[in-house]
Order: sequence, then structure tokens, then C-alpha cells
Amino acid sequence: MTSDLQIFSTELAEPCPYYLGEEIEAQLPAVLAPFECDRCFLVTSRPLYERMGRGLAQRLRQAGLPLRVILVGDGEREKNWRSLRRLGEALVAGGATKDSLVLALGGGALGNLVGLAAALLYRGVRFVEIPTTLMALTDSTLSNKQAINGRRGKNLFGSYHAPVLIWGDVAYARSEPERQRRAGVVEGIKNLLITGESITDTQPLLDAWQSRDLLRLTRCLIDSKLPILRADPSERASAIILEYGHTFGHAIEWLCQGALFHGEAISIGLCLAAELSNSLGCASDEFVREHYELLGDALGTPTRLPAEITPRVLLETMQRDNKRSRKGLGYLLLVDWGQFLNPSGDRQTKVDDELVLKVLSQLTSPPSPRLKSAR
Repeated sequence: MTSDLQIFSTELAEPCPYYLGEEIEAQLPAVLAPFECDRCFLVTSRPLYERMGRGLAQRLRQAGLPLRVILVGDGEREKNWRSLRRLGEALVAGGATKDSLVLALGGGALGNLVGLAAALLYRGVRFVEIPTTLMALTDSTLSNKQAINGRRGKNLFGSYHAPVLIWGDVAYARSEPERQRRAGVVEGIKNLLITGESITDTQPLLDAWQSRDLLRLTRCLIDSKLPILRADPSERASAIILEYGHTFGHAIEWLCQGALFHGEAISIGLCLAAELSNSLGCASDEFVREHYELLGDALGTPTRLPAEITPRVLLETMQRDNKRSRKGLGYLLLVDWGQFLNPSGDRQTKVDDELVLKVLSQLTSPPSPRLKSAR
């Protein structure tokens, strides 16, 4: 069912318009026309091209856009130097210029890869985000941070580069597997943990999830993040709070090498952060239980460290976290809803490694077939 087109700003230092709706693809050529590109490149994966990219490419060509298709790999494993180099060279070989337009059709990992390629090519060419997953629709596109992974960690190499627009057609996310969509709600729960006043603030989001109204859910998740970006459009100051649970989560995601979705790794990271704060005598038992209630019970995402990851290996991986400074590794810890243990500066708190290891060892789950079946 076609919906009305909603248009709003990303609220960032380099803002761009976000076009949101359902089955709005027919309107995209008219929105792209004013950019007057000499060449237009649709970058996507082969499965996505077969599922939705072929029809989109045909529509854009019929509208007169000089379109070329570039197929790349998708997923966290493809966010690497090799994929970045191949994409950059493919764009150059295809005749890309400063007046070209690059369209990223895919999830967050593909969007990051294309965004960084666009940032580096000729020191910056224009690109458009066309997200195809709930997580990309509501989280990764609402950031100008573009990055790839390195051999030793996640998002180690990157830059800030804003798209000229985000085209959020939730119809593209309809085919997303249930488990992946569920993981896409985790960042919204996190946004409410860091800005809300009590667990009741999460009810509208949980109601939207239960309703199965994807457009309503998408807008609800977006609205949970926009106020944080509005307070820090640069993404370099108070917006650091968006990284709550990510010190643990990014390391878990990296070590699982694609076996867990981003939101699932962050779900575990949020619970670990709450437990660590509790072990310091800060977060109450009730606040910790609310993490498990929201994530494990209401949403059904994992909450315990996979047994395949040892506490010491996880800690060693976290030492390469991209938020680490000369002060060493720090943790974003909440005392209660919307209240950080360190409310100023970088919001991070230094914690003794032995205490971290103790918390991790107490929260390891039995070996799970999830880590094998999800690959």
C-alpha cells in the first residue's frame, strides 16, 4: 500500500533530507532529477539486485538517468580494505566524476562501504542512502559516520561524509527475516534507556513492534534518535551516549564474524554494561532487570555472552575500541534511566580490568547453535 511521503531532516551538522514512506519508489526519479548527474551508479549486492535492485534500475533508466550497476558483497565481512578498493576502482573504471551520483542500496554494512568510497573518491562525491533493513532505515543512515573494519576490530578506518538524501522506502525491508528485523529494534531500546525517565517510555516503541506496522515502527525508532542528534549535530560531543553498550557490543560482533546481527551483539553489550554498573554499586538491581525484561523478554534478543567468546579475548578486543583515548579504555555506564555515571566530558568511566573479567565470566551462556546457523 502506497503511503504519503514524509520529509524531515537528519538534524546533523551536514543535514540531508530523509524521505520516508511505503511503496514510494515511483517518486524517486523525480527527487533525483535536480542533482543533474552525468552518471549514476547503483551499488548493491547480487541478492538485493535480484530481489529489488533490478526493478529499481529499470525505473531509473526509464526516467532518463544514465545508470550503471555495480555489485558488491554485503555484510560485516565485506567492510574491508579489499572491498573498498574494488568499489573505488570500479567507480573510476565506470567513468565516475565529481558530478556523478552513487546510490547505496542495502543494509548498514553496505551503506558504510559505499559512503566511505564516496568520501574518498576525488575527495568526495555525492551519494544517496537507500536502506533495505530496519536497522539501516532507523540507525546507520542517521549518521554521517562512514567506516570499514580492520584486521583487529570494527569500524577502525573511516570518515564523516553526508549523503545528499536518504530514501527510506520501508517496502524494501518487508522481506527482511524476522530475526534480523527484531535485532533492528535494539538501538531504539538503547536510545530510550539513555534519554528516558522510566521503562514506561518504551511502551510506544514496543506497541509499534507488536503491531507489525513497519512504517509506524520505523518512524518510532527514528524519533527515538533524532533528539540526540539535534543536541549534538557534530556527532563528536554529547552524541557519544549513542555508544552505550557498544564497547562490549562491537567487540562481540567482531569476534562472532557475522554469526550475530549488529543489534543482537548490542543487546548483549547493553546487558553487560548494566551488569558492570551494578557491580560498581551504581545501577540498581531493578534497572538491570529492566534491561533483560526489555531485550530478552519483550524483544527476544540475546542477553548473555556467547560461550565461544572467552572473557579475556573479549577484553583484548575491546582494547582496540574506536572510542579509546590516551586515558585508555572507558565504558559508558548508566546509573538509571537517562543518567550516566560520568555525566560530563566523554561520559566514559575507567573500570579495573579484573572487575570487567569477573562480570564477563558470570554472564557467559552455554554454547549456542545460533552462532553456527546464522553464518
